Amino acid sequence: MNEMSRTEVRTHETRALFTTNTIMQQQNHKIKEVMINSQDPGATIDQLARIRGWFRPEDDSTFYPIIQDYVNERIDLAEASSKLFAPIDEKISNQRLDDVNFLDLWYSIIHSAKRISYLKLEMHDRVADLVTAFEDHNIVGNEKYNYLYKSLTDFPMACQESYNDAPAAYHGFVKIEVDAWTNANLFFARLTHKCLGDHSYFAIYAMRQALETPHENDEEGTIAQKYDAYVPAAVAWIFGFGSDLFHKEEDLTPTDPRFGNPGRGGKLWKGKAEFSPARWVFWQDRLAEVGNMDDVKEETRNIARDAVEHMERAQTFERV
Repeated sequence: MNEMSRTEVRTHETRALFTTNTIMQQQNHKIKEVMINSQDPGATIDQLARIRGWFRPEDDSTFYPIIQDYVNERIDLAEASSKLFAPIDEKISNQRLDDVNFLDLWYSIIHSAKRISYLKLEMHDRVADLVTAFEDHNIVGNEKYNYLYKSLTDFPMACQESYNDAPAAYHGFVKIEVDAWTNANLFFARLTHKCLGDHSYFAIYAMRQALETPHENDEEGTIAQKYDAYVPAAVAWIFGFGSDLFHKEEDLTPTDPRFGNPGRGGKLWKGKAEFSPARWVFWQDRLAEVGNMDDVKEETRNIARDAVEHMERAQTFERV
């Protein structure tokens, strides 16, 4: 590459960064306006999803209002399942499978979980029960298509896509966006605990970002702001999947370079890509360090300390 082309590349990168920063400034301004005018955290997360362009329910989704009725206990699981799955059954039976928007169903469920505090584990389990009901559903009289339910059609893709909606960093983070991200991680932890797909790689991502990465002060935010933003998602995996995570031992060393190395560690983790007792202890030690940091928020210190206590209990919990 000659000197002129290097200059062109740097110019292109500078323009791209300027454009990204401008978009972030505009989005953050809109989000601040929403937060000023809304006292409902759930409604704020709805607007945040639109502004950030998250994977979310369609504006005219038929699934989302039903799920919200269920989450808010206006209908029970049986009624919610009937209202959600009967129209799908009809389309499948009429050989109109292409008309079934499975992704809208899943995004409606995942977005609903984002609106629920990660501290409300029972409510997340209630949402997860919808996924279980889908998996267990049978099409009466047309059982040959039951595999569409049993295989959780498009659900893994929806989870992967939704996990891209991490908090945006630009001179710090938006608190309610961090909350939604933490809530999502708790939900994925509960799904994994209930064997509704193996989303445990998300635990690696959350731990690596929060605890295995040497944070620095930069345009994205300060070191403390990064801990405040990323530690809650890591803690959510301890709260929602703690005992399972403690007992999980798996070598994640890639066997095919085409698929990268998703289980790799951050710079602070000197071990290999794996779930292991050693990596668990490393996470536990790092959370203990966060629990004693002066610059992070008190909330961050407290949940880090709570997570360490959860980890200690998980180590003595007898699995049946």
